Amino acid sequence: MTRVVNQLYGTVRMIFGEINNFFTIVERASAGWKKWKTKKIGSVPKRFIELFESHGVHRNQIPRFFNHNIELNDLVDDASLLKKLTEPVLDAVCSLFGVRREWLDGACDEPYARHEFYKYPENFDQFIDKLKHANPDVEINGYLIVPEDATRTDESALILEESVGTIGDTIIYRYHLCDDWFFSYWKSRAYLAACVAIAWKKGVFVKGWYAKKQEIFALSGKRNLLGPVINRLVPCGRRWYAEDLALLPERYLEEIDPEENMFGVISALSLWLKLDEEGWMDTGLRNLVRQTFEVELAKYDASQCI
Repeated sequence: MTRVVNQLYGTVRMIFGEINNFFTIVERASAGWKKWKTKKIGSVPKRFIELFESHGVHRNQIPRFFNHNIELNDLVDDASLLKKLTEPVLDAVCSLFGVRREWLDGACDEPYARHEFYKYPENFDQFIDKLKHANPDVEINGYLIVPEDATRTDESALILEESVGTIGDTIIYRYHLCDDWFFSYWKSRAYLAACVAIAWKKGVFVKGWYAKKQEIFALSGKRNLLGPVINRLVPCGRRWYAEDLALLPERYLEEIDPEENMFGVISALSLWLKLDEEGWMDTGLRNLVRQTFEVELAKYDASQCI
């Protein structure tokens, strides 16, 4: 009899132990879900604030700069701000700064849509027209940031910026990252020169800057907001004239990978002339540029015959 009671007691204790373990698992899962949900919800207000501050708008300046029924008392904490972040407000701030809604929602790590114009100068031409048509009175400029001592595998960054307003004397910009450029590769160099020429002819002035490779990686890595990187990079970089890529053969060819038997150099010049025939190398700055590139190509063609 004692043995039966002990076995029954052991069975009951085991059942209650399993029930207790079940509820413990459920409780932990529930706590984990609440923590994950809180983190996800909290990321939207945090990214909202980060978006403004990275572009030069202080948290306390948001109501003055972004007129969407957000007041100072809404910025006291994330919970208060979250109540004001309606769908129209979130869409409006993404449009204002040119970032992807998925990034603001915390669903992806890349803030910007990818604008790739390698081999397609006509698309770049249309892209600038679209920007200027949407904001005809807004100034648009650009940066071509290339690495010091570039190799064929080192990326460069072409970035357009357009003003979207001011805070005091400070101009606030929206950025567009035009990526996938390898500065030392002849084909990339030619299409990049065409984009610079297209921009200049349309009144979009592209400034050339040299920077350290790790700084450019912060741009080309596509996971950073551009404002802080540019503001840190440009004052420390060394300036050069990006428009010279479409004007001066010696500047156009500088740091190009020559490849075997000068194939890279000859191909770069030939492609420049082809793109010029199509009308993409006209900066509007100088006439008779084509002749200087033809003379330069003739030098290399002659050398190959020796």
